[in-house]
Amino acid sequence: MDFRELIDSAIQALKANLLRTALTMLGIVIGISSVILIVSIGQGAVAFVTNELSSFGTNAFQINPGQGAFSSVAGADTLTMEDVEAIRADETLTNIDKVIPNTIATVRAEANGESANIVVYGTTQDMYDFFQPELVEGEFLTENDILDNQNVVVLGIDAAEEFFGENSNYVGETIRLNNKSFKVTGVVRSDSALAGGFLNQAIFAPFNIVMDNFPNGDRIQEIDVTVFESSQINQTIEDVELLLRDRHNLDEDEESDFVISSFQDILSTVETITNLLTAMVAGISAISLVVGGVGVMNIMLVSVTERTKEIGLLKAIGAKEKDILTQFLIEAMVMTLSGGLIGVTIGVTGAFLISTLVGIPFSLNIPAIIIAVAVSTFVGLLFGLYPARRAAKLNPIDALRYE
Repeated sequence: MDFRELIDSAIQALKANLLRTALTMLGIVIGISSVILIVSIGQGAVAFVTNELSSFGTNAFQINPGQGAFSSVAGADTLTMEDVEAIRADETLTNIDKVIPNTIATVRAEANGESANIVVYGTTQDMYDFFQPELVEGEFLTENDILDNQNVVVLGIDAAEEFFGENSNYVGETIRLNNKSFKVTGVVRSDSALAGGFLNQAIFAPFNIVMDNFPNGDRIQEIDVTVFESSQINQTIEDVELLLRDRHNLDEDEESDFVISSFQDILSTVETITNLLTAMVAGISAISLVVGGVGVMNIMLVSVTERTKEIGLLKAIGAKEKDILTQFLIEAMVMTLSGGLIGVTIGVTGAFLISTLVGIPFSLNIPAIIIAVAVSTFVGLLFGLYPARRAAKLNPIDALRYE
């Protein structure tokens, strides 16, 4: 029998029991589609976070007070304006571009008959360049606003609409914060999934105004630092850390009373966590390939038993053991390869639909697809080998007598 005849014979045998073949392929389909779906979504999530963090630029890092990730929220006050000025004044820190102190306070805001508790960020004019929001109306805080301690504010678009309604002329309006009047000079909007959550809902005011007038606003809760050369950011972070440790009189064995993190660090952490989760879940999904392989072996053993007389007849008319072996191996491989291709189609389609619905980039991992198809074919070869050898070893006389 030539190879084409063997393939035709294998396909006809699978078509003869179409429902059984489809159910046997199901484990392969689920395994392959799950692996592709998870890998694609995982890479899409990493790409999404990368794009979001890139909008801030990789040329920035943050300094927070205390010794933990949430220390500033807990009330740590280890950073001072003198620290900010020291970083700005240090002539050895030639890579530093801007140093932006920030403080945060929750206040009662009232305007246009509306009132609500809202977060006020005390900052400087440089925050606009740092987060790069869209300027909807007016202007952001200016250098004169900061130096003269003007009672002015910039509203996030959601805050502006909450107090003054949609499509209003916000600039020139007055809003009261803890019973102090402030003039609205601008409105900003951010479409960033990470930054938009607070930029659109917050109020921005001159740094010293918030420090001097609002409860819990009298301490620095974050220092944002931008650099000229992102390739030298790690060295700059080390230099700033040494400067602050020296200013805070910390011994070598003492832990820093501040935390420095860059967006590159955050991105690396996100990538590591996402890759680990993707690998773990993909590994679990791959178990279904083994289950599917066992199913293939079981069905092929049943097929050998059902077709014992057919095997005996083929041997009687001159078919060799290798022909019988090849035919049953081809059946197993066609079954698993077809399941693999169907799984790839479902996985890619599912990943595209989920990425579209969730709003993350669609990532198609070609190596993962090739590996998935190769693995499905290998599963067919591996788990089809025993039934195929059993069929090939049948004695033709005994096979013809089999009832």
